[in-house]
Amino acid sequence: MKYSRFLFVLVVISCLGAVSAVAAQEYTVTSGYDSPVPAGADARVPVPVPFWSLPLWLMLAQLVLVPPEILVAIKLWAYMGIRRVSGGNVLDQDVRARIYGYICQNPGIHLRGLSTEMQVKLGTLRYHLSVLQHTHKIAVSGDNASIRFYENSGTYSTEEQQILKHLRNETTKKILGVLLDRPMVTRQDIADAVGVSGPSVSWHMKRLEEDHIVLSRREGRLTAYEIPGPVAGYLNQQIRPPAPTGPQDYSRAIGQA
Repeated sequence: MKYSRFLFVLVVISCLGAVSAVAAQEYTVTSGYDSPVPAGADARVPVPVPFWSLPLWLMLAQLVLVPPEILVAIKLWAYMGIRRVSGGNVLDQDVRARIYGYICQNPGIHLRGLSTEMQVKLGTLRYHLSVLQHTHKIAVSGDNASIRFYENSGTYSTEEQQILKHLRNETTKKILGVLLDRPMVTRQDIADAVGVSGPSVSWHMKRLEEDHIVLSRREGRLTAYEIPGPVAGYLNQQIRPPAPTGPQDYSRAIGQA
């Protein structure tokens, strides 16, 4: 860092010195268009000279006489040590690291949920989420109406992402808990157990069926619901913590309760 600053200052001083030395000399410039052609000489049209064909002192003068805003940008680069964001340093930024950690702890969370719970402005959040996505730190799923964020690196399969998304809704989570305890229950059974209306249960069940988390079966005039075996196994892991297996685990479970 100190070396970059020293090198920048040295180059500027050298360029200024070269320009000052050249400016102290006297030059006479005559336009080729205004001067008469000498006798016996052929008339020639002046040819533009490329920048790289100019004398060294003139090139240095051109480099020094750049717009002030460019000099300011170079100065900021030298003093701040701006570097490209990559997978190796993407989490060096504090806010970005907090956002990534929160997504890891709350898989399936959506944009406004992140903004509200973390108290981060949407514009700032979108920028950091974009950086995390482009550096492959997070996975994104869903449509424009409901984009969800997850830890990347193959942490969750597509099916697991769908399940985690629904578990973010407390009412849906309660409904799934009822179905785990009582397979093949009806809409009214679920409504009574969760404490919501029948139409509300229908709305949740429709979304769960669309994502293949719940299956429905018609029994006479009633429809009963159940959770497929593979989905039920993963739901059990997410909804119910593992039972204590020893004194230390039991003490930890009591402390968390």
